[in-house]
Amino acid sequence: MSLIRMYIENMIIYMIVALPFYIVFRIIFIKRKQKQVKVLNEIILAIFTIYIIALASQTIIPQWDFGRMSETGKFYFDVNITNDLAKVNLIPFKTLYQYLFQTNAHVDSWSVISLLNITGNIILFSPIGFVVPLLWAHWRSLKKMLLLGLAVTCFIEVTQLFIGRSTDIDDVILNTIGVLLGYGIFRLFKINRTAREN
Repeated sequence: MSLIRMYIENMIIYMIVALPFYIVFRIIFIKRKQKQVKVLNEIILAIFTIYIIALASQTIIPQWDFGRMSETGKFYFDVNITNDLAKVNLIPFKTLYQYLFQTNAHVDSWSVISLLNITGNIILFSPIGFVVPLLWAHWRSLKKMLLLGLAVTCFIEVTQLFIGRSTDIDDVILNTIGVLLGYGIFRLFKINRTAREN
């Protein structure tokens, strides 16, 4: 659970920093375009944008660190784009098989970490499948959401090749399943809403 807490804390920091910038830029954009404002849509769009920034912070923004050296008092800012532990897997279901059917003697609570990786990769991307068709009607088809899920996750995995993170085809599979799960929830939401209105 400490691993989840660490990820959530990291994401929240990015969200807090990004929110005021988003609000300022969105107000300027609305005024320049003289757009009609729908409050609920703006709230959903704001939450979704902040979520995308938080998602980027854990997937495509390189790991970085800053502070002041205790010995010299000099300020430092380091960006890590290499990682000896990073790996590339292009064999579908290889990592999933390891998560589900193998153990790792070098990692404590391997089964818990495996479950977190699988469910985290699915759940973390499900808001895309729900919110995108909710906000933009032209995305309301299974084919478009499948292509969007593949495009977003492939972009993330290719980017990770260059920033010292692992790249895994199984992440593409799980993330895309997450997008489609979110889209399925959207369809159920839409059907229930239509039934209530009739």
